[in-house]
Amino acid sequence: MTITPSDAILVSCEVVFTVVIVLTALFCCRRSAEADADAAADRPAARLVVVRRPAAAVAPAPVKLPCFPYSAAGRRPSEKLVCVICLEVFLDGAICSEVPACRHLFHRKCIDVWMKRKTTCPLCRASIVSGSERVPVGDEMV
Repeated sequence: MTITPSDAILVSCEVVFTVVIVLTALFCCRRSAEADADAAADRPAARLVVVRRPAAAVAPAPVKLPCFPYSAAGRRPSEKLVCVICLEVFLDGAICSEVPACRHLFHRKCIDVWMKRKTTCPLCRASIVSGSERVPVGDEMV
C-alpha cells in the first residue's frame, strides 16, 4: 500500500487539528482554574455556623395510657392483629395499650418507647397528649 501525497497532507492536517484542540482545551482549563483561585482568594473565609433550636417552653405532660391483657376472644381465627411498631402479632395475654383518641392498639412496651420521642399515634398521627379523649364510633363515620 502506497501513501499518496494527498493522503499525507490529510493525515498531517488531522494531527495538527487534534493538537490545536488539545492545547486550546488545556489553556481554557488552566485559565478557569486560575480565575477560581483568584476569586476564592478575594472571598472571606467560609465559617460554619451552628444554629440551635430553642428548647420548647413547656414540654408536653407525659401520658400514661391504661394497659390491659390482650384477648383474641370474639375474633375469627384467621384474623391476626399486629403491633405496627414492632410488627409482631398480638398474643393472648400480651400487655397492650390503646390510644384513646383513635383506639389503635399497641404493645405496652412499644408504645411507651414511642411516646418518649413522639406525642402522636404511630398509625394515624392522632394526638396522645393528656386530655385526648376517646372518639365515639358515630363521630368516626362523619
